[in-house]
Amino acid sequence: MIQQQPITPTIVQIVPVNESPAQQIGMIDVAVASFGLTGIIMAAALVAGLLAGGLYTWFRSKRAITLIEARGHQHNYFR
Repeated sequence: MIQQQPITPTIVQIVPVNESPAQQIGMIDVAVASFGLTGIIMAAALVAGLLAGGLYTWFRSKRAITLIEARGHQHNYFR
């Protein structure tokens, strides 16, 4: 029977001087990367809100708000 050599795990590996270490990622890099999808969702929500508000304002300006306005009386109580 052949005896195998025991495996010694590498606990610490020292990088030679001529190799560059891995690039570090800072908090700013993570924050900027996370704004990609979140920024798209926020921009879509903002556009949808502005569009809904504009349509609501336009719709309400074209029609009578109360029965008094519908009958032709002019007042400024509810505007």
